[in-house]
Amino acid sequence: MLWPLLFGNFVIGSGVMAVPGTLNEIAASLQVSVAAAGQLISAAALVMCLGAPTLAALVAGWDRRRLLAMCLLWYGVLHFACAGAPSLAWLMPLRVLCVIAPAIFTPQTAACVGLLVPPEQRGRAITFVFLGWSVASVLGMPMAAFIGGNLGWRAAFVMVGLMSLGSAWWV
Repeated sequence: MLWPLLFGNFVIGSGVMAVPGTLNEIAASLQVSVAAAGQLISAAALVMCLGAPTLAALVAGWDRRRLLAMCLLWYGVLHFACAGAPSLAWLMPLRVLCVIAPAIFTPQTAACVGLLVPPEQRGRAITFVFLGWSVASVLGMPMAAFIGGNLGWRAAFVMVGLMSLGSAWWV
């Protein structure tokens, strides 16, 4: 019951780190400076930072399983849309919409774990589920960078989109 949540955090983390891992490819493909493409990272960080507490109140009464699955579905669909963006002017708002999912998924996963396991196992269970982010930084970002360097950044985004859809189904 915790494995789908761990994998969901891996997918979320991999998607968040796909931009830093493919930044040079994004800049070259969209014919913008690396600094301009790097604004994708800043915009995403701002949305996740401000969105997490704000959106937590909005989704507080929602069914957790459905909410987590919908976040992953949203994340997958928006990664596909980002992969098709013809310019930075298109990619920026799509990316901002995309990272609403991490702002909801990651904190709500922690809340969900608290309901799934007995109180004496909560610390261990939360640590286990958040291991997905650690694995994403060790495997997900390098995987996106490898795919981005060999097949283009769009392929890396499609990979995250596919993993996200699979994770939504598993949740």
